[in-house]
Amino acid sequence: MHKFLTWLLMAFLLSALMLSSCSLFQVTEKDDKPLPVEAEEDLPDHELPEAEVIDLAETEAIERESTAYGIEYSMLEYGDGPLLSENMRVSLHYAGYLAENRKMFDSSYERGEPLSFVLGSGMVIEGWEKALPYLRVGDKARLWIPHELAYGETGRGPIPPNADLIFDLDILGAEDVEVPELFVIKEQDTLITESGLQIFLKREGSGELPVPGNILVVHYSGYLSDSTLFDSSIQRGIPVRFVLGASQVIRGWDEGFALLKEGSKARLILPPWLAYGDKGAGPIPPDETIFFDVELLEVQR
Repeated sequence: MHKFLTWLLMAFLLSALMLSSCSLFQVTEKDDKPLPVEAEEDLPDHELPEAEVIDLAETEAIERESTAYGIEYSMLEYGDGPLLSENMRVSLHYAGYLAENRKMFDSSYERGEPLSFVLGSGMVIEGWEKALPYLRVGDKARLWIPHELAYGETGRGPIPPNADLIFDLDILGAEDVEVPELFVIKEQDTLITESGLQIFLKREGSGELPVPGNILVVHYSGYLSDSTLFDSSIQRGIPVRFVLGASQVIRGWDEGFALLKEGSKARLILPPWLAYGDKGAGPIPPDETIFFDVELLEVQR
């Protein structure tokens, strides 16, 4: 949340970004399937070039302010745009460093593409979620984030366990996004597969069913069992693309989309063994049944 969050996540999950280094989207553990959002490649086990190091003296000399969450920040440049808040789609550039030795572990600048995510949706590490509401569009800031609000005791990719982090951020833009509306589903239009996947068809598409190897273009909104939204390509404004049957997404997606025609709208209800199992991922608890309202926009054969 991709191998995030995550998602993200759900990440980071994958569409908005195709990250080859350590992104901020939450992810499942390495043996888990990636979230059905920006399909992220496997994380590298090496650091970025040695030259990418913050000047230690300069870093220590910067005056810092503290938040209520143990995060410190310094304003490098003040913007005059709106203050960041939940349910804003934020676009920013960042560079991330290990606090211990000031070595860079990730940079959107090097990829030449800013990061875009919805604040408050759990798509990024908790330290960002807590710190960004202190900033506004146009700000440039440096954050010092304790490991408890970053990647914790386990670490991730080039980030070792218990690593405190430093981020330089450039807030490029932000806009309010609406919370997607849940589909209204008729119970009679239901398919239950042998695996336990449930498909509620809202609108049937046309043409032939997709086959493994086809590239699917999809809009989706993902919800916990209590209907709490945890991720949405609609809020990001960019549909996700993935290869059907290539294990780029969670198992329930590969199975479910194989049963939908182009143009279909449906709700996919995934039991834990078709989603994130007994470990969960990011905002998704262990052993959670989740569901997605999806639209299959295009099948590229």
